[in-house]
Amino acid sequence: MPSLSTRGVELSWSERGQGDSVLLVHETATGAAAWEPLAREIARGARAIGYDRRGWGRSTVPEGYRRTTIEEQSEDAAVLIEATAAAPATVAGAGIGAVIALDLLLRRPELVARAVLIEPPLLALLPDATEVLSQDAAAIETAVADGGLEAAVGLYLSGGLTALGAGAGRLPTTLTSEARERPRSVFAEIGAPIAWRVPLLRFAAADRPSLIVTSPSTPHLLREAGRALGARLAGADEATVEVDRTPPHVGAPDRVAALIHGGGPSSA
Repeated sequence: MPSLSTRGVELSWSERGQGDSVLLVHETATGAAAWEPLAREIARGARAIGYDRRGWGRSTVPEGYRRTTIEEQSEDAAVLIEATAAAPATVAGAGIGAVIALDLLLRRPELVARAVLIEPPLLALLPDATEVLSQDAAAIETAVADGGLEAAVGLYLSGGLTALGAGAGRLPTTLTSEARERPRSVFAEIGAPIAWRVPLLRFAAADRPSLIVTSPSTPHLLREAGRALGARLAGADEATVEVDRTPPHVGAPDRVAALIHGGGPSSA
């Protein structure tokens, strides 16, 4: 896999297929491997670009890496789009990757043709999530006190964090094994979507289309966050992918690829 130097890190990336570009931005606790089945489907009719975000897969982190932001992550994505001459690209993200894709759409619209937002964890749009976030913070503190960061990562991967780890327990263990080896990468970013300053005025002024994707197994908070985002984001449509127990891009890559290629809302 080639790599790209940017702002103190080496980003590992790969591509396949030809045509319009689709950048794939992965969630917390895994790397670009989570997108492999979907990338193969996309490459049937487009150019699929996948990369390991900083701290995951073969990508590196700066010395003393403890915290990241959505803006830092989206700037990494912007550099990759520019370096690969992929603009304007469809940017598809899951989990924190969906928020990164959304930030890129709002701040660097010249790089984005469209955003596909899979289970975006924008809990700041849900006032009722505050109490659950507090409970998660207390649970993390207890886990760290009892067993260190590794125990807290185990709690995250088990689905034991209702808000900060919503949906994490649905990822196959084959995709999350490195999270146990890199607990600091997990905790550098799980708070980033909550800390992101939600730009409501930019939501209303967005001039690029987007598609918010959920499934029947999407956790309640994520479904509600998706609906809240869809009500505020100009040009947003919503789609439901019928898949059980796994995120849509993992459990139904063919149907998500069809949504990406098709460009519109549907129930797949």
